[in-house]
Amino acid sequence: MFDLQLRAKGAELQAAVRRLADTLLAHEAASGSRKRARKEADAAKFYVAVEALACNLILLKATGSNSKLAVPRSHAVIWQGNAVLGQHFLAAIGLLSAKGLIAEGRRGYRFSDRAKMRSLIEPLEPLADHLPLAPPEWRAICQLDDPVLVILKEGKDEDGNAAAIAYRETAQSKKLTNQVRRINDFLREADIDVSGQDDSGLSLGRDGQIIAPYRRSLRRIFNNGTWQHGGRLAGGFWLSMQRAERQRIRIDGQCVAEVDYRQLFPRLAYVRAGAPQPEGDLYDVFGDGTGRDGCKKLMNALLFAKGPLKNWPEDTRQYFPGDINLRTAVEMFTAKHVPIAHLFGKGLGFQLMRIESDMLIEVLMELAIAGVTARPLHDAVLVAESHADIAQKTMEAVFERWTRSPCAIVSVKFHQ
Repeated sequence: MFDLQLRAKGAELQAAVRRLADTLLAHEAASGSRKRARKEADAAKFYVAVEALACNLILLKATGSNSKLAVPRSHAVIWQGNAVLGQHFLAAIGLLSAKGLIAEGRRGYRFSDRAKMRSLIEPLEPLADHLPLAPPEWRAICQLDDPVLVILKEGKDEDGNAAAIAYRETAQSKKLTNQVRRINDFLREADIDVSGQDDSGLSLGRDGQIIAPYRRSLRRIFNNGTWQHGGRLAGGFWLSMQRAERQRIRIDGQCVAEVDYRQLFPRLAYVRAGAPQPEGDLYDVFGDGTGRDGCKKLMNALLFAKGPLKNWPEDTRQYFPGDINLRTAVEMFTAKHVPIAHLFGKGLGFQLMRIESDMLIEVLMELAIAGVTARPLHDAVLVAESHADIAQKTMEAVFERWTRSPCAIVSVKFHQ
């Protein structure tokens, strides 16, 4: 996925991008494809577009894969007012293609009323004459902070897409933005790396973005058109890594520990119900630890659903014995969790997610004040292994402040 915020950090790459842009403008003038010279402001926009494209293509090359770069072309995206996008962006792609430096693949197409596949491009060998591609100098690239750090989205449509909503700034939205900005400022200067990348190259995450330590800018996303739903942090490279891959992360030169709130959503539901926290594993419905992953999925589905569940949640049925149908499974949860059973099917999940995200913001800010670098993972943080103890105590203290209960279960898993 094309990243609008990529820029050249090193002086050598900046100079190479400038020469490439000059080459493209010279070709444009010589070919007669543009009748008038660009105004100074328009030329500056063109250079920024070329810079962003060049950085994205260098990173794509660094993955060593056959992946292509998905770039926006639709008017709905191109004319959003971003400095990179606009007619100058489309012109840069066209000139790179005309010079034989990139190949244009599949053109974007719409597959629903609100969603569209992006167009694809890929670097060709001659591009290496203009940019450092052998080997790709990906550490000469940086990422600017997202221009909008707090995003309010509509509810998802039938395709699972949710459009951003333009909202009016208020004291609340400014406070939320300032919190994320302070966290980003701290993370920008932190000592964070991923082992093995200089030898094996980069890789793509589950979101189609590059997994690389420059991707530290976080943003906070609220859901369903209300500030009371969601609020989870997104954007960091570690969020798109597979769980097993996180062991490659280094903070302050150390392996990391994952410090995790256990069973947070059902415990927050007990707080909402005004009921005391039960002991033991709230997901262990069978009492012997079997089928726990399926029980967790079903519990969350019950908390998020609006109305009775009509079908098994995805990837859940196989965790339950064949003689237990969905109705029986729900009855088992109702019997185990009588104090919160009246909350099942009430669509409470996104409200609990808002509490979870507020708690995690508080944890991150307290750890930053203590000089501890922490990477958020929804209901967990990644910290250097030497800071696992302070992270655990901070998370327990935050849980107690929010719930007035000392029953937080905070686990620590060391990634070696």
